[in-house]
Amino acid sequence: MRKEEAKTKARALVVLEAFLLSIFLVAAVAAQVSPPPPMSGELIEEPQTEYNYAKLQISPGYEHLQMEPGDEKEFTVKVKNKEEVAVLVNPRVVIPPYGEYQLEEEWVEISPSDIEIKAGGEQKFTVKVKIPKDVDRGYYSAQIVFTNDTIPMPMPYPEPFPIYVNALHLSVDVWTPPKILIQPQYIHDRVEAGQSREYKIQLENKGNEAIAINPEIGGERYYYRPYGPSMLPEDWLTIDAPAKVEANSKATVKITVNVPADAKGMYDGSVSLNIDDPSIEEWNQMVQIHIEVWKQPTTPFKEDFTVKQGEKFTVEITARQYAYDKYGGAEEKEKPSFIVAVATPEGSKLTPEPSKTVKKGEISLGTGYLPPWEASSEGMYHVMSTVYSERYTLTNVTGGVWTLEILPRNAESFEYTIEIGE
Repeated sequence: MRKEEAKTKARALVVLEAFLLSIFLVAAVAAQVSPPPPMSGELIEEPQTEYNYAKLQISPGYEHLQMEPGDEKEFTVKVKNKEEVAVLVNPRVVIPPYGEYQLEEEWVEISPSDIEIKAGGEQKFTVKVKIPKDVDRGYYSAQIVFTNDTIPMPMPYPEPFPIYVNALHLSVDVWTPPKILIQPQYIHDRVEAGQSREYKIQLENKGNEAIAINPEIGGERYYYRPYGPSMLPEDWLTIDAPAKVEANSKATVKITVNVPADAKGMYDGSVSLNIDDPSIEEWNQMVQIHIEVWKQPTTPFKEDFTVKQGEKFTVEITARQYAYDKYGGAEEKEKPSFIVAVATPEGSKLTPEPSKTVKKGEISLGTGYLPPWEASSEGMYHVMSTVYSERYTLTNVTGGVWTLEILPRNAESFEYTIEIGE
């Protein structure tokens, strides 16, 4: 996840550079193709512009590095001369005047430093990047320029930053590994209206010093669509947490959701853990919460079906229960059950007993969603979902229209099958 975020931010820097470059190019083109109107009687001359660029093929044209303070890495750049004459190449580091953090020239060493590439020839360059130990975490960018060729900016447009033709874009994500592990960071559950649910967020401090925490409700606002989830009211949530996580130990943050009896629908919210660890970005300290509030139905579902005189029919009802956030500390839910009745064509009502019950489970051998400290203690088998089904059979029934009634209990959803005849 962290690598994907780093790549996303790195791409954003490249997009910014490309955007600025496009502005400068448009300005240059506009200045060339839209000269001021001539004075009356003045001879109109077409603007003549010649660009003498050395045509070099640089591979890669973009390099992204993820490094810790004090790290050193190197990579190879291939430069091919596409000209019919030799080209003198003298690579150097150029720092753009934008960006939150500025990469220093002395952090980058390029070899060879000065070489002539013959016509049609290719030269490999080694780029070494060394990050000082006292550097702030952040995203740094620079250009490695192989020739001084730039795109000129005709007046009256200024040239705030030279646009180099033969350059490699370098992006460096300076980071440090987080000292605290968080599990889970996403809570998804169904809670009955009027009930409460407690969730446990497990924190493990892998460092050698205690780290302070100060969990608080909110910390991040969402954009809510008109028909999307509502914002989880803060007064539904309570937090019980220690003030710190001791060195090389674990701690638990308890989040309790108390749902009012009149609530319904879906709700999204968040809890910010406020961990005093600069290696963890703000968005990685958030625990996202998605709650679906439901109510036990009080009237049964009904379905009519027709049976011939003396026939047999079988009703099978199935419900699936998902694990959801079991390993986040959610309580075990009661298993689904059904109150089943059938109304005869004469209007009387029967309450048959199930002739068969089935329990079926979906088991995962993976441990990716478990806290690291639970991966072994829970064993290798993890229940992802459980299916409960009940079968009811009536034989030699009266012909006519029958009505099936199902009142589910503790079921998210259910399926039914009516099988008539042998």
